[in-house]
Amino acid sequence: MSTPRTSLRQGLRQAPKVNQPFIPDTTPARRSHLNHNFESPQPTVALPVNLNPAANPQSAHFAVDSWDGKNQAQLPMSTREVATPGNRPSLYANLRDRKGARQPDYYDTYFPLNYLEVPRSESTHPLPGIEHGAYLDIPADHIYKRAHYGLQSDIPDEVDFALYHLVQISNQRWDKFKFEGFPLLAETLMQKALDITLLCTGVKWEFEHDPRESNNRVNVLNSLHGTRDILDKLQKLPTTLPNDTLETYEFNHQLRNIKEATLVLRNMVLLKENAFYVSRYARGLLRDFLVILINTPNQPRLNEIKNDALDIAEEVTKFLKTDPEDPLWISLVKCLDSSDRAHVVRALWALTHFATELDDAEGNRAMDSLAKPTLQQLYYHTLLDLDKDILSGTLDFWYQYTLSRENIETLMDVINFPIVFVPRMIALLTYEARPTKQETVLQEEKVAPAPSEIPRVPPELLKELMELSEPERSSQWLRCCFVEDADCEITQIALWQAYQSRFADPRIPGGGVLPAAEFIKNVSNTFTNAQAQVINGPGTTTKFIIKGIRPLVAACTFAGFPYLYCRWADNSKPSKMCQRAFTSPTDLRSHVFGEHMNLEPTETPGQYKLDTAESPIHACQWDNCTRFRASGPSANTAMVAGHVSSHLPEDRPADATPPSSKRAVLQERIVRKWYYMDTPINEKGEPFGVAYKAALVLRNIARGLPNRTASNYGGLPWKKACFISQRPKIAEVWDRNRALRKELTELMMVVEKEVDY
Repeated sequence: MSTPRTSLRQGLRQAPKVNQPFIPDTTPARRSHLNHNFESPQPTVALPVNLNPAANPQSAHFAVDSWDGKNQAQLPMSTREVATPGNRPSLYANLRDRKGARQPDYYDTYFPLNYLEVPRSESTHPLPGIEHGAYLDIPADHIYKRAHYGLQSDIPDEVDFALYHLVQISNQRWDKFKFEGFPLLAETLMQKALDITLLCTGVKWEFEHDPRESNNRVNVLNSLHGTRDILDKLQKLPTTLPNDTLETYEFNHQLRNIKEATLVLRNMVLLKENAFYVSRYARGLLRDFLVILINTPNQPRLNEIKNDALDIAEEVTKFLKTDPEDPLWISLVKCLDSSDRAHVVRALWALTHFATELDDAEGNRAMDSLAKPTLQQLYYHTLLDLDKDILSGTLDFWYQYTLSRENIETLMDVINFPIVFVPRMIALLTYEARPTKQETVLQEEKVAPAPSEIPRVPPELLKELMELSEPERSSQWLRCCFVEDADCEITQIALWQAYQSRFADPRIPGGGVLPAAEFIKNVSNTFTNAQAQVINGPGTTTKFIIKGIRPLVAACTFAGFPYLYCRWADNSKPSKMCQRAFTSPTDLRSHVFGEHMNLEPTETPGQYKLDTAESPIHACQWDNCTRFRASGPSANTAMVAGHVSSHLPEDRPADATPPSSKRAVLQERIVRKWYYMDTPINEKGEPFGVAYKAALVLRNIARGLPNRTASNYGGLPWKKACFISQRPKIAEVWDRNRALRKELTELMMVVEKEVDY
């Protein structure tokens, strides 16, 4: 058998240019059979060969001027392009629309591929079968048709090539690759995947396309309507596949093709249009295909095929009806007992999705006939708190199942509702709940305003600062007189002038201080969060500030303790205030008692003689104190000294830490807080997840419970027996879980409507 051509144009003569002489090439085309290795399987390709380059209009050596045409047997021919339905489909489509003709049926098996829209772009593909490095410009849409036709050809090289590229296309362009554009592609892929039976049993499936004929042979499938007795046929086929992993090359090659065909189908049905197409136009073959692949032998090398088949079932069962005798439903139910978690999860999703996209309310009639062991097994799945996928899939199933009152009554005979099922659903109402906090500010905090003046530098501190060199001196001065505060700011000019007035020496050129630009830069180096900013005020006013610092009330020592100033009124000074600064409370106390009250110290350090004075000479002059202003001075030394001590700070411990530099709080912040346990919600604020599904199941149960009394629970009505003891828990969840308040409100309204507490 000759190797098929890879293009419809290959082997045809080149079209001559308009008004150019043409000499046909009568030499037969030659085929190259060189074998080269490429990234993908490539069958051989036939290429046309022109023997006379000078006579070929497409050749670079062709010369029109030197050809007279007198002695040639063939005459030059002029050609012109004519619009036809083959090369101008859009033109004829418009003509048909104007005439009112019917639009082409894209689901017609024989609809021409030339009319279909596929991605078109120019790309360079290597030429197979010739020397390395040669390329040919081939339209990119050619690969779609090449793979489509190659798969149907049953030629091994073409099938390998087609499956390889279909896997890549379905993975990268799955949103554009549609079955409706490639007739019989879905059927061909499924038939290729069904060769798994040939590997496992040695039997190859045959397909019956006539619905009027019935064939009782074991290996015949009804591809139009599906084979209802396919499970019986599978049991009759003996499994010849050994359990060892030793494989021949032919076996491995065929198994790879089956996996690739299944993977292509799996990738393509992820697009809803493809899932709808294959479930409508290949419904019978699709059912048999899924049943056969789901029931493959349990061997690790076949596990990928079964997983892909279950993925396909999840997508296509939305458009399929089912019934208790449906082989596909029976096969999916059997997967619930699998030891493979992936099989259980995918089977749950596929079972739940049956007929969900159909308008037929009776599309899923199989749930009504589930066996009691299966229902018990599904309840056990709801106990797997650590497996979110199985738990979520099981609750999806319970939601669909409890929509029917008959199903609820069946379930009541299998599972104890008041003690087992309902409490478990209520426990799941807090699944994946996260603690959240909501605050309502009743009163904002108010703090003391920042000082408007930069603190003065005491002589003791100035002496220590002058011993430092720049820029360390300016940095230390900033630390002693300022502190970081994100809400405060100070003008750059005020900060610069304060620095100059304290450290500039007029006897030294430049004052011995940093330039303004370097000083402002040093402020940002000293305080990490301080930033120099420019604020454009109203009009043309521009304000230069340092954002993030504020002056302290009093300057601090290098250790961070604020200087303590003496506020004793001294009439000998113009300011009438002493203003001496001290680093410790002990020094301040000694200064006030010794120099202002003239008390004599005792032999014990910090103690003074408190004998009564001969005349009333003692009074409190601390910061304009009015204690003795009306009564006048007193001779009671001890009493006055005790009063003055109340103005002085207490002694500082040896291991004391510097005090906080925060501003004083004038008004406390009053906040009311609520603590919740909210379950997940999406970006629209709508609930989702396990807890939401459990709430819906509870609502279905409350609506579907029978009105009769429960004889095993003291003759109480079923709703009262199931929910009377759980009402406090439901109310607590309603109060703390804001995400489920709507669903739980509906649940409680249904319960309260018929239950009298």
